[in-house]
Amino acid sequence: MWLAWMAGAVFVLAPVASVSWAQTDAEKLAVGAMVYADYCANCHGEQLRNTTGGATFDLRRLRSTDRDRFFSVVLNGKSQMPPWRGVLQSHQIESIWAYIRATLDR
Repeated sequence: MWLAWMAGAVFVLAPVASVSWAQTDAEKLAVGAMVYADYCANCHGEQLRNTTGGATFDLRRLRSTDRDRFFSVVLNGKSQMPPWRGVLQSHQIESIWAYIRATLDR
């Protein structure tokens, strides 16, 4: 343990056990579903059911090997898709990807 002096008070600082901030799969999917509904469903359809007749990319066409491409398009935009860099955090994009994969891989 270490002692720290601050404004006349003594604080005992103990080593903290390693804390994992990783989400469980269920948590990641729940976050992904919420973020998808908030940011993606308007253009790509509720629950990936694209009803635009080809006006927007049908996310059901994504393959598991398309993860890097997906991240690039979400961050940088493409055609009518606006860039979401600075709006969505990487863990949110990862959660959307997990939601898409779980929906497609059922």
